[in-house]
Amino acid sequence: MIDLHCHILHSMDDGPETLRESVEMCRMATLDGTTTIAATPHFNPAQYPRTGELIRERINELDAALQLENIALTIVPGADVAIFPDLPTHPGLKNFLSINNSRYLLLEFPHFYVPQSWDTFLRSLLGTGTVPIITHPERNYWFVKHPKAVEQAVQIGALVQITAMSLLGGFGNDARKFSIHLLKRDLVHVIASDGHSATMRRPLLSEGVKAATALIGDERARELVETIPAAIVANRPVRIRQPRTLEEGKRGWFNSLARMMNR
Repeated sequence: MIDLHCHILHSMDDGPETLRESVEMCRMATLDGTTTIAATPHFNPAQYPRTGELIRERINELDAALQLENIALTIVPGADVAIFPDLPTHPGLKNFLSINNSRYLLLEFPHFYVPQSWDTFLRSLLGTGTVPIITHPERNYWFVKHPKAVEQAVQIGALVQITAMSLLGGFGNDARKFSIHLLKRDLVHVIASDGHSATMRRPLLSEGVKAATALIGDERARELVETIPAAIVANRPVRIRQPRTLEEGKRGWFNSLARMMNR
């Protein structure tokens, strides 16, 4: 499996504090069946103004430690990029912010809202040749309240990543239900761990893949952690399935969830 969203580098953000913990996270991931991890520390100019040099330095340190521990795991560079107005013209866009220097970029919206011009922003990124991968919309208050927006984003040309823990209820029942909805509608292209530590938010995928398999079958579930992530890392085009139509009888949970959130 390939984990495209993981805070595996030490002393970079709210991920592991030490190299030792980074190595332990890598060991966990390997035992769970992961062969490649995209190291994706947070990036935004205000709080986490990372540089490509620092990311590569941390990856080199981790690679050396993994060799000493005989842990067979490939680490590729990337970033968990917060949305900000100047991103489409940022000099790092075609360099260290993308996954493995590809056309693909992890894009994180604020957790509780989405800017009004979000669709225009996605189009501006796509206009630069960058394909945004929207990270964990199932954990975003606004996207859960506006489920059709995820389909709109995919129709514009964006990809969608959900978190393995969300499918297991680790981020609450609303995130789990919305993840299920997105999977059943073919609006998910990547399942990732969004791992942050060796204890609380671990870099594990297999249980999430099992949950996805029960919903959409083994072949489609495996695409989300193998075929599609491999294409992204290799900078190849990704085939996007046409979203499935939501059956009318299954809309009830959206209505009840919206009522609850508007209280």
